[in-house]
Amino acid sequence: MTSPAGSGQLLAFIKFLRGRDVPVSPADTMDAVHAAGLLGYGDREQLRDGLAAVLAKTRFEETAYKEAFDLFFASQPKDSGPPADASSESESAPPSRDAQPAGDGGAGGGQEADLEALAQTDSSVADLLQSSLVQAVQSGDETALAMAIEAAAGEARIDEIRLFTQRGQFTRRLLDALGEQALRDAAIDLEERAPAAFEAVQQMREALRQRARDRVERAYLLNAAGDTEDFLDNALAEVRLANISPHQMARMRKLIDRMARKLASRHGRRRRRSRRGQLNVPATLRASVATDGIPFETRWRQVKKKRPQVMAICDVSGSVAAYAKFLLMFLYAVQDVLPRTRSFAFSSALGEVTDWFDELPVEEAVSAVNRAYGGATDYARAFGDFSELALHDINAATTVIILGDARNNNFDPRLDLLAEIKARCRRLIWLNPEPRLAWGTGDSAMLPVIQHCHIATECNNLKQLERIVDKLLSDTRGT
Repeated sequence: MTSPAGSGQLLAFIKFLRGRDVPVSPADTMDAVHAAGLLGYGDREQLRDGLAAVLAKTRFEETAYKEAFDLFFASQPKDSGPPADASSESESAPPSRDAQPAGDGGAGGGQEADLEALAQTDSSVADLLQSSLVQAVQSGDETALAMAIEAAAGEARIDEIRLFTQRGQFTRRLLDALGEQALRDAAIDLEERAPAAFEAVQQMREALRQRARDRVERAYLLNAAGDTEDFLDNALAEVRLANISPHQMARMRKLIDRMARKLASRHGRRRRRSRRGQLNVPATLRASVATDGIPFETRWRQVKKKRPQVMAICDVSGSVAAYAKFLLMFLYAVQDVLPRTRSFAFSSALGEVTDWFDELPVEEAVSAVNRAYGGATDYARAFGDFSELALHDINAATTVIILGDARNNNFDPRLDLLAEIKARCRRLIWLNPEPRLAWGTGDSAMLPVIQHCHIATECNNLKQLERIVDKLLSDTRGT
Protein backbone atom coordinates (compact mmCIF):
# COMPACT_ATOMS: atom_id res chain seq x y z
CA MET A 1 0.00 0.00 0.00
CA THR A 2 1.08 3.59 -0.54
CA SER A 3 2.02 5.49 2.60
CA PRO A 4 0.54 8.96 3.30
CA ALA A 5 3.90 10.47 2.39
CA GLY A 6 3.90 8.49 -0.86
CA SER A 7 0.36 9.64 -1.71
CA GLY A 8 1.36 13.24 -1.12
CA GLN A 9 4.38 12.74 -3.33
CA LEU A 10 2.23 11.27 -6.08
CA LEU A 11 -0.29 14.13 -5.90
CA ALA A 12 2.56 16.63 -6.10
CA PHE A 13 3.82 14.81 -9.20
CA ILE A 14 0.37 14.94 -10.82
CA LYS A 15 0.24 18.69 -10.16
CA PHE A 16 3.69 18.98 -11.73
CA LEU A 17 2.50 16.89 -14.69
CA ARG A 18 -0.46 19.18 -15.33
CA GLY A 19 1.93 22.12 -15.38
CA ARG A 20 3.76 20.43 -18.27
CA ASP A 21 0.63 20.22 -20.46
CA VAL A 22 -0.34 16.64 -19.62
CA PRO A 23 -4.07 16.65 -18.73
CA VAL A 24 -4.89 14.50 -15.70
CA SER A 25 -8.53 14.20 -14.65
CA PRO A 26 -9.74 13.36 -11.12
CA ALA A 27 -10.54 9.84 -12.34
CA ASP A 28 -6.99 9.52 -13.71
CA THR A 29 -5.66 10.66 -10.34
CA MET A 30 -7.62 7.97 -8.51
CA ASP A 31 -6.36 5.34 -10.95
CA ALA A 32 -2.79 6.57 -10.45
CA VAL A 33 -3.07 6.37 -6.65
CA HIS A 34 -4.44 2.83 -6.95
CA ALA A 35 -1.64 1.82 -9.35
CA ALA A 36 1.03 3.32 -7.10
CA GLY A 37 -0.49 1.46 -4.13
CA LEU A 38 -0.07 -1.81 -6.01
CA LEU A 39 3.39 -1.07 -7.39
CA GLY A 40 5.00 0.79 -4.48
CA TYR A 41 7.90 3.23 -4.81
CA GLY A 42 10.78 0.78 -4.50
CA ASP A 43 11.24 0.12 -8.21
CA ARG A 44 11.16 3.46 -10.01
CA GLU A 45 11.23 1.92 -13.50
CA GLN A 46 8.23 -0.24 -12.67
CA LEU A 47 6.42 2.74 -11.13
CA ARG A 48 7.11 4.89 -14.18
CA ASP A 49 5.78 2.28 -16.60
CA GLY A 50 2.76 1.55 -14.42
CA LEU A 51 1.75 5.19 -14.05
CA ALA A 52 2.34 5.80 -17.77
CA ALA A 53 -0.43 3.33 -18.57
CA VAL A 54 -2.82 5.50 -16.54
CA LEU A 55 -1.61 9.05 -17.13
CA ALA A 56 -0.20 9.16 -20.69
CA LYS A 57 -2.81 8.71 -23.42
CA THR A 58 -1.14 10.10 -26.54
CA ARG A 59 2.34 10.07 -28.00
CA PHE A 60 2.90 13.68 -26.98
CA GLU A 61 1.64 13.01 -23.45
CA GLU A 62 3.89 9.95 -23.20
CA THR A 63 6.98 11.97 -24.11
CA ALA A 64 6.06 14.81 -21.75
CA TYR A 65 5.20 12.30 -19.01
CA LYS A 66 8.56 10.52 -19.17
CA GLU A 67 10.48 13.81 -19.05
CA ALA A 68 8.38 15.00 -16.12
CA PHE A 69 8.74 11.70 -14.24
CA ASP A 70 12.53 11.65 -14.59
CA LEU A 71 12.81 15.29 -13.54
CA PHE A 72 10.46 14.98 -10.57
CA PHE A 73 11.44 11.64 -9.08
CA ALA A 74 15.17 11.96 -9.72
CA SER A 75 15.37 14.37 -6.79
CA GLN A 76 12.74 12.79 -4.56
CA PRO A 77 13.43 10.43 -1.64
CA LYS A 78 12.08 6.94 -2.11
CA ASP A 79 9.10 5.97 -0.01
CA SER A 80 10.11 2.35 0.25
CA GLY A 81 11.87 2.20 3.62
CA PRO A 82 15.49 1.14 4.16
CA PRO A 83 17.25 -1.19 1.72
CA ALA A 84 16.47 -4.86 2.14
CA ASP A 85 20.02 -5.82 3.03
CA ALA A 86 20.07 -3.32 5.91
CA SER A 87 16.59 -3.81 7.35
CA SER A 88 17.41 -6.78 9.56
CA GLU A 89 20.46 -5.01 10.96
CA SER A 90 18.48 -1.89 11.74
CA GLU A 91 15.87 -3.92 13.61
CA SER A 92 18.29 -6.01 15.68
CA ALA A 93 21.05 -3.49 16.29
CA PRO A 94 20.02 0.21 16.41
CA PRO A 95 22.82 2.52 15.32
CA SER A 96 25.10 3.49 18.17
CA ARG A 97 26.26 7.03 18.79
CA ASP A 98 29.78 5.58 19.04
CA ALA A 99 29.61 4.17 15.52
CA GLN A 100 31.49 5.86 12.72
CA PRO A 101 29.03 8.20 10.92
CA ALA A 102 28.14 7.33 7.35
CA GLY A 103 28.23 9.67 4.37
CA ASP A 104 28.62 13.42 4.74
CA GLY A 105 25.81 13.75 7.28
CA GLY A 106 27.75 12.88 10.45
CA ALA A 107 30.01 14.98 12.62
CA GLY A 108 33.77 14.41 12.93
CA GLY A 109 34.78 11.41 15.06
CA GLY A 110 37.03 13.23 17.55
CA GLN A 111 34.71 16.19 18.03
CA GLU A 112 31.73 13.87 18.40
CA ALA A 113 33.60 12.00 21.13
CA ASP A 114 34.06 15.31 22.96
CA LEU A 115 30.32 15.92 22.62
CA GLU A 116 29.55 12.42 23.96
CA ALA A 117 31.90 12.96 26.90
CA LEU A 118 30.27 16.28 27.72
CA ALA A 119 26.86 14.59 27.71
CA GLN A 120 27.96 12.53 30.72
CA THR A 121 27.96 15.64 32.90
CA ASP A 122 25.65 18.04 31.01
CA SER A 123 21.97 17.10 31.01
CA SER A 124 21.08 19.58 28.24
CA VAL A 125 23.66 18.02 25.90
CA ALA A 126 22.49 14.54 26.88
CA ASP A 127 18.89 15.50 26.01
CA LEU A 128 20.10 16.90 22.69
CA LEU A 129 21.86 13.64 21.78
CA GLN A 130 18.73 11.66 22.60
CA SER A 131 16.64 13.44 19.94
CA SER A 132 15.77 11.34 16.91
CA LEU A 133 16.95 14.07 14.52
CA VAL A 134 20.44 14.26 16.04
CA GLN A 135 20.72 10.48 16.16
CA ALA A 136 19.79 10.28 12.46
CA VAL A 137 22.43 12.89 11.57
CA GLN A 138 25.11 11.23 13.70
CA SER A 139 24.46 7.76 12.33
CA GLY A 140 23.97 8.87 8.73
CA ASP A 141 20.53 7.21 8.65
CA GLU A 142 19.43 8.37 5.20
CA THR A 143 15.95 6.90 5.43
CA ALA A 144 15.16 8.56 8.75
CA LEU A 145 16.56 11.90 7.58
CA ALA A 146 14.60 11.78 4.32
CA MET A 147 11.37 11.00 6.13
CA ALA A 148 11.97 13.77 8.69
CA ILE A 149 12.74 16.31 5.97
CA GLU A 150 9.67 15.36 3.95
CA ALA A 151 7.42 15.65 7.01
CA ALA A 152 8.97 19.03 7.85
CA ALA A 153 8.66 20.16 4.22
CA GLY A 154 4.92 19.58 4.38
CA GLU A 155 4.65 21.48 7.67
CA ALA A 156 6.77 24.37 6.31
CA ARG A 157 4.75 24.37 3.04
CA ILE A 158 7.85 24.79 0.96
CA ASP A 159 5.93 23.95 -2.22
CA GLU A 160 4.61 27.52 -2.00
CA ILE A 161 8.01 28.91 -3.02
CA ARG A 162 7.65 31.01 -6.14
CA LEU A 163 10.75 33.22 -6.35
CA PHE A 164 14.39 32.24 -6.49
CA THR A 165 15.12 34.88 -3.84
CA GLN A 166 12.83 33.08 -1.38
CA ARG A 167 15.20 30.15 -0.96
CA GLY A 168 16.71 31.49 2.26
CA GLN A 169 13.30 32.19 3.78
CA PHE A 170 11.95 28.72 3.04
CA THR A 171 15.18 27.03 4.11
CA ARG A 172 14.81 28.70 7.52
CA ARG A 173 11.18 27.61 7.75
CA LEU A 174 12.14 24.05 6.90
CA LEU A 175 14.91 24.00 9.52
CA ASP A 176 12.53 25.33 12.16
CA ALA A 177 10.02 22.61 11.30
CA LEU A 178 12.81 20.02 11.58
CA GLY A 179 13.66 21.17 15.11
CA GLU A 180 17.06 22.61 14.27
CA GLN A 181 16.47 25.32 16.89
CA ALA A 182 17.72 22.91 19.57
CA LEU A 183 21.05 22.57 17.77
CA ARG A 184 21.25 26.33 17.35
CA ASP A 185 20.68 26.91 21.07
CA ALA A 186 23.28 24.25 21.92
CA ALA A 187 25.83 25.93 19.64
CA ILE A 188 25.32 29.28 21.36
CA ASP A 189 25.70 27.62 24.75
CA LEU A 190 28.83 25.64 23.86
CA GLU A 191 30.73 28.18 21.76
CA GLU A 192 32.67 29.66 24.68
CA ARG A 193 32.83 26.83 27.22
CA ALA A 194 33.38 23.75 25.00
CA PRO A 195 34.88 24.65 21.59
CA ALA A 196 35.34 21.03 20.44
CA ALA A 197 31.74 20.10 21.26
CA PHE A 198 30.64 23.37 19.62
CA GLU A 199 32.37 22.33 16.37
CA ALA A 200 30.57 18.95 16.44
CA VAL A 201 27.21 20.71 16.82
CA GLN A 202 28.09 23.15 14.03
CA GLN A 203 28.92 20.29 11.69
CA MET A 204 25.54 18.70 12.37
CA ARG A 205 23.85 22.06 11.76
CA GLU A 206 25.71 22.49 8.48
CA ALA A 207 24.72 18.97 7.37
CA LEU A 208 21.06 19.78 8.07
CA ARG A 209 21.28 23.20 6.42
CA GLN A 210 22.70 21.64 3.26
CA ARG A 211 19.92 19.05 3.12
CA ALA A 212 17.32 21.73 3.76
CA ARG A 213 18.74 23.94 1.01
CA ASP A 214 18.73 21.01 -1.41
CA ARG A 215 15.10 20.21 -0.60
CA VAL A 216 14.04 23.84 -1.04
CA GLU A 217 15.86 24.12 -4.35
CA ARG A 218 14.13 20.97 -5.59
CA ALA A 219 10.80 22.48 -4.53
CA TYR A 220 11.65 25.64 -6.47
CA LEU A 221 12.60 23.72 -9.61
CA LEU A 222 9.48 21.55 -9.47
CA ASN A 223 6.93 24.17 -8.46
CA ALA A 224 8.08 27.72 -8.97
CA ALA A 225 9.84 26.87 -12.21
CA GLY A 226 6.57 25.50 -13.60
CA ASP A 227 4.74 28.64 -12.50
CA THR A 228 7.50 30.75 -14.00
CA GLU A 229 7.11 28.90 -17.31
CA ASP A 230 3.36 29.57 -17.25
CA PHE A 231 4.00 33.22 -16.39
CA LEU A 232 6.47 33.59 -19.27
CA ASP A 233 4.10 31.86 -21.69
CA ASN A 234 1.17 34.06 -20.65
CA ALA A 235 3.32 37.17 -20.98
CA LEU A 236 4.62 36.07 -24.38
CA ALA A 237 1.09 35.37 -25.61
CA GLU A 238 0.16 39.02 -24.97
CA VAL A 239 3.30 40.62 -26.44
CA ARG A 240 2.94 42.24 -29.84
CA LEU A 241 4.14 39.71 -32.38
CA ALA A 242 6.40 42.26 -34.03
CA ASN A 243 8.36 42.51 -30.77
CA ILE A 244 9.20 38.80 -30.52
CA SER A 245 12.98 38.47 -30.64
CA PRO A 246 14.76 35.58 -32.41
CA HIS A 247 15.89 33.98 -29.14
CA GLN A 248 12.23 33.71 -28.07
CA MET A 249 11.18 31.79 -31.19
CA ALA A 250 11.68 28.33 -29.68
CA ARG A 251 9.38 29.18 -26.76
CA MET A 252 6.92 30.82 -29.16
CA ARG A 253 6.83 27.71 -31.33
CA LYS A 254 6.04 25.53 -28.29
CA LEU A 255 3.34 27.98 -27.22
CA ILE A 256 1.73 27.86 -30.67
CA ASP A 257 1.81 24.05 -30.61
CA ARG A 258 0.22 24.01 -27.15
CA MET A 259 -2.59 26.34 -28.25
CA ALA A 260 -3.11 24.27 -31.40
CA ARG A 261 -3.39 21.04 -29.40
CA LYS A 262 -5.93 22.64 -27.11
CA LEU A 263 -8.05 23.86 -30.04
CA ALA A 264 -7.75 20.53 -31.87
CA SER A 265 -8.81 18.66 -28.74
CA ARG A 266 -11.77 20.93 -28.15
CA HIS A 267 -13.12 21.10 -31.68
CA GLY A 268 -12.07 17.62 -32.82
CA ARG A 269 -14.38 15.97 -30.25
CA ARG A 270 -17.30 18.15 -31.32
CA ARG A 271 -16.79 17.26 -34.95
CA ARG A 272 -16.84 13.55 -34.14
CA ARG A 273 -20.06 13.86 -32.15
CA SER A 274 -21.77 15.69 -35.01
CA ARG A 275 -21.21 12.94 -37.59
CA ARG A 276 -24.30 10.91 -36.68
CA GLY A 277 -26.82 13.46 -37.86
CA GLN A 278 -30.59 12.84 -37.75
CA LEU A 279 -32.22 9.45 -37.37
CA ASN A 280 -33.47 8.08 -40.72
CA VAL A 281 -36.72 6.44 -39.57
CA PRO A 282 -37.77 4.78 -42.89
CA ALA A 283 -34.34 3.23 -43.44
CA THR A 284 -34.20 2.06 -39.80
CA LEU A 285 -37.62 0.38 -40.10
CA ARG A 286 -36.64 -1.34 -43.33
CA ALA A 287 -33.46 -2.67 -41.72
CA SER A 288 -35.50 -4.03 -38.79
CA VAL A 289 -37.62 -6.37 -40.98
CA ALA A 290 -34.98 -9.10 -40.69
CA THR A 291 -35.16 -8.89 -36.87
CA ASP A 292 -38.96 -8.99 -36.52
CA GLY A 293 -39.30 -5.24 -36.35
CA ILE A 294 -36.77 -4.74 -33.58
CA PRO A 295 -34.46 -1.87 -34.65
CA PHE A 296 -31.11 -3.37 -33.73
CA GLU A 297 -29.38 -1.28 -36.39
CA THR A 298 -30.13 2.41 -36.66
CA ARG A 299 -29.75 4.33 -39.86
CA TRP A 300 -28.79 8.00 -39.97
CA ARG A 301 -29.46 10.60 -42.60
CA GLN A 302 -26.37 11.24 -44.67
CA VAL A 303 -26.38 14.93 -45.48
CA LYS A 304 -23.82 15.92 -48.06
CA LYS A 305 -22.06 19.03 -46.86
CA LYS A 306 -19.35 21.06 -48.44
CA ARG A 307 -16.18 20.66 -46.45
CA PRO A 308 -15.10 23.93 -44.87
CA GLN A 309 -12.09 25.58 -46.43
CA VAL A 310 -9.87 28.39 -45.24
CA MET A 311 -7.97 30.72 -47.52
CA ALA A 312 -5.39 32.88 -45.78
CA ILE A 313 -4.12 35.96 -47.62
CA CYS A 314 -1.12 37.49 -45.87
CA ASP A 315 0.54 40.82 -46.49
CA VAL A 316 4.27 40.14 -46.00
CA SER A 317 5.51 43.67 -46.60
CA GLY A 318 7.93 44.98 -43.99
CA SER A 319 5.35 46.52 -41.63
CA VAL A 320 3.33 43.34 -41.11
CA ALA A 321 5.66 40.48 -42.11
CA ALA A 322 6.08 39.30 -38.51
CA TYR A 323 2.33 39.03 -38.01
CA ALA A 324 1.88 37.07 -41.23
CA LYS A 325 4.57 34.63 -40.13
CA PHE A 326 2.77 33.79 -36.91
CA LEU A 327 -0.66 33.57 -38.57
CA LEU A 328 0.66 31.04 -41.06
CA MET A 329 2.44 29.09 -38.33
CA PHE A 330 -0.74 29.00 -36.26
CA LEU A 331 -2.98 27.90 -39.12
CA TYR A 332 -0.65 25.06 -40.04
CA ALA A 333 -0.43 23.98 -36.41
CA VAL A 334 -4.19 23.29 -36.36
CA GLN A 335 -4.22 21.10 -39.46
CA ASP A 336 -6.15 18.32 -37.65
CA VAL A 337 -9.27 20.49 -37.66
CA LEU A 338 -8.46 22.78 -40.59
CA PRO A 339 -7.11 20.31 -43.14
CA ARG A 340 -8.17 22.35 -46.16
CA THR A 341 -6.12 25.51 -45.73
CA ARG A 342 -4.70 27.39 -48.69
CA SER A 343 -2.21 30.18 -48.14
CA PHE A 344 -1.36 33.19 -50.29
CA ALA A 345 1.28 35.86 -49.76
CA PHE A 346 1.76 39.28 -51.30
CA SER A 347 3.28 42.69 -51.06
CA SER A 348 2.34 43.72 -54.57
CA ALA A 349 2.24 40.53 -56.67
CA LEU A 350 0.36 37.69 -54.97
CA GLY A 351 1.08 33.98 -55.17
CA GLU A 352 -0.08 30.76 -53.55
CA VAL A 353 2.42 29.30 -51.09
CA THR A 354 0.47 26.28 -49.82
CA ASP A 355 2.92 23.78 -51.35
CA TRP A 356 5.87 25.46 -49.67
CA PHE A 357 4.43 24.55 -46.27
CA ASP A 358 3.85 20.98 -47.40
CA GLU A 359 7.45 20.58 -48.53
CA LEU A 360 9.42 22.66 -45.98
CA PRO A 361 9.44 23.02 -42.20
CA VAL A 362 7.12 25.86 -41.29
CA GLU A 363 9.89 28.27 -40.20
CA GLU A 364 11.82 27.73 -43.46
CA ALA A 365 8.64 28.11 -45.49
CA VAL A 366 7.83 31.42 -43.79
CA SER A 367 11.34 32.74 -44.49
CA ALA A 368 11.09 31.68 -48.13
CA VAL A 369 7.70 33.42 -48.44
CA ASN A 370 9.10 36.64 -47.02
CA ARG A 371 12.04 36.56 -49.43
CA ALA A 372 9.87 35.84 -52.46
CA TYR A 373 6.99 38.23 -51.84
CA GLY A 374 8.38 41.01 -49.62
CA GLY A 375 8.35 44.58 -50.92
CA ALA A 376 6.08 47.61 -51.25
CA THR A 377 2.36 47.09 -50.72
CA ASP A 378 -0.13 47.14 -53.60
CA TYR A 379 -3.53 45.81 -52.57
CA ALA A 380 -5.09 46.45 -56.00
CA ARG A 381 -2.63 44.12 -57.72
CA ALA A 382 -2.84 41.57 -54.90
CA PHE A 383 -6.65 41.39 -55.06
CA GLY A 384 -6.46 41.12 -58.86
CA ASP A 385 -3.99 38.24 -58.69
CA PHE A 386 -6.06 36.47 -56.04
CA SER A 387 -9.21 36.78 -58.17
CA GLU A 388 -7.44 35.12 -61.10
CA LEU A 389 -5.89 32.34 -58.95
CA ALA A 390 -8.67 31.37 -56.56
CA LEU A 391 -11.91 33.33 -56.92
CA HIS A 392 -13.53 30.44 -58.78
CA ASP A 393 -12.69 28.07 -55.88
CA ILE A 394 -14.53 30.13 -53.27
CA ASN A 395 -17.93 28.81 -52.23
CA ALA A 396 -20.41 29.04 -49.38
CA ALA A 397 -18.16 26.86 -47.18
CA THR A 398 -15.07 29.05 -47.57
CA THR A 399 -13.68 31.38 -44.96
CA VAL A 400 -11.24 33.98 -46.24
CA ILE A 401 -8.79 35.50 -43.76
CA ILE A 402 -6.85 38.58 -44.81
CA LEU A 403 -4.03 39.85 -42.64
CA GLY A 404 -2.79 43.35 -43.42
CA ASP A 405 -2.70 46.93 -42.21
CA ALA A 406 -4.68 48.21 -45.26
CA ARG A 407 -2.04 50.85 -45.91
CA ASN A 408 -1.79 51.20 -49.69
CA ASN A 409 0.41 54.28 -50.15
CA ASN A 410 -2.70 56.37 -51.02
CA PHE A 411 -3.43 54.30 -54.15
CA ASP A 412 -6.82 52.78 -55.03
CA PRO A 413 -7.00 49.37 -53.23
CA ARG A 414 -9.71 48.04 -55.62
CA LEU A 415 -12.30 47.39 -52.95
CA ASP A 416 -14.69 46.23 -55.69
CA LEU A 417 -12.60 43.05 -55.89
CA LEU A 418 -12.81 42.67 -52.11
CA ALA A 419 -16.59 43.05 -52.34
CA GLU A 420 -16.74 40.23 -54.91
CA ILE A 421 -14.71 37.96 -52.62
CA LYS A 422 -17.12 38.73 -49.76
CA ALA A 423 -20.15 37.97 -51.93
CA ARG A 424 -18.84 34.48 -52.77
CA CYS A 425 -17.50 33.28 -49.40
CA ARG A 426 -19.17 32.25 -46.19
CA ARG A 427 -17.12 34.69 -44.12
CA LEU A 428 -14.45 37.27 -44.80
CA ILE A 429 -12.28 38.13 -41.81
CA TRP A 430 -9.76 40.97 -41.87
CA LEU A 431 -7.07 40.96 -39.19
CA ASN A 432 -5.26 44.26 -38.73
CA PRO A 433 -2.21 44.35 -36.44
CA GLU A 434 -2.56 48.11 -35.93
CA PRO A 435 -4.54 49.51 -32.97
CA ARG A 436 -8.08 50.54 -33.89
CA LEU A 437 -7.26 54.17 -33.15
CA ALA A 438 -4.82 54.11 -36.08
CA TRP A 439 -7.38 52.81 -38.57
CA GLY A 440 -8.15 55.45 -41.17
CA THR A 441 -5.16 57.63 -40.32
CA GLY A 442 -2.53 58.56 -42.90
CA ASP A 443 -2.65 56.22 -45.92
CA SER A 444 -4.81 53.62 -44.13
CA ALA A 445 -7.82 52.45 -46.16
CA MET A 446 -9.14 50.41 -43.25
CA LEU A 447 -12.39 52.36 -42.72
CA PRO A 448 -13.77 51.66 -46.22
CA VAL A 449 -12.34 48.12 -46.04
CA ILE A 450 -14.57 47.41 -43.01
CA GLN A 451 -17.65 47.85 -45.19
CA HIS A 452 -16.63 44.81 -47.25
CA CYS A 453 -15.80 42.41 -44.40
CA HIS A 454 -17.97 40.22 -42.23
CA ILE A 455 -15.47 40.67 -39.39
CA ALA A 456 -12.67 43.23 -39.05
CA THR A 457 -10.67 43.11 -35.85
CA GLU A 458 -7.39 44.11 -34.28
CA CYS A 459 -4.97 41.18 -34.00
CA ASN A 460 -1.41 41.76 -32.92
CA ASN A 461 -0.62 39.07 -30.33
CA LEU A 462 -0.97 35.33 -29.95
CA LYS A 463 -3.80 35.51 -27.42
CA GLN A 464 -5.97 37.47 -29.87
CA LEU A 465 -5.04 35.10 -32.68
CA GLU A 466 -6.05 32.10 -30.58
CA ARG A 467 -9.47 33.62 -29.85
CA ILE A 468 -10.05 34.33 -33.53
CA VAL A 469 -9.08 30.82 -34.66
CA ASP A 470 -11.18 29.35 -31.83
CA LYS A 471 -14.23 31.28 -33.09
CA LEU A 472 -13.42 30.27 -36.64
CA LEU A 473 -13.37 26.59 -35.68
CA SER A 474 -16.60 26.93 -33.71
CA ASP A 475 -18.36 28.50 -36.69
CA THR A 476 -17.00 26.13 -39.36
CA ARG A 477 -17.96 23.08 -37.27
CA GLY A 478 -21.54 23.39 -38.33
CA THR A 479 -20.89 23.87 -42.04
